[in-house]
Amino acid sequence: MNVLDIRPARASDHIDIIRLWHEGWHDAQANLVPAEILAFRTPNHFAVWLKLAPDVFYVATNPDLLGFVSVKGAEIVKLYVAKHARGTGAAQDLLSFSERLLRENGVKEAELFCTAGNLRAEKFYLRENWLLSRTIDDALWVAEGVNEKVEVPTHRFCKTL
Repeated sequence: MNVLDIRPARASDHIDIIRLWHEGWHDAQANLVPAEILAFRTPNHFAVWLKLAPDVFYVATNPDLLGFVSVKGAEIVKLYVAKHARGTGAAQDLLSFSERLLRENGVKEAELFCTAGNLRAEKFYLRENWLLSRTIDDALWVAEGVNEKVEVPTHRFCKTL
């Protein structure tokens, strides 16, 4: 595989981010959440979620979009890699990039959250020297105006940068 280009996401990347995020979320998490949350995990909902996201997105391309990561404060908020890019090092490159970015911004301890039971992600973070610090019940995103609160067990991982 050639070297990835990791850069800030552009508006022209949004369609690919939404597609990859939708597919990746369903692949990794759909079986870990209550069935009623699936109504809020359509491509249109991911588009709204992206529009409202306060985190900063970065994409990995070669030349097509292979994955993305987003950060906010000391948190790596989202990390998704296309199915065909798994095992290529793209996830490690995106994670290393975001760790370096946080470190350069003065973050000493980074955190990320992962739905409990997402075994592929859990193993990946542990392999990359992240520590599981605790498990909490965390509320999942639902569309504005929906009063239902759906919580799932969520792991908090941390890493000293």
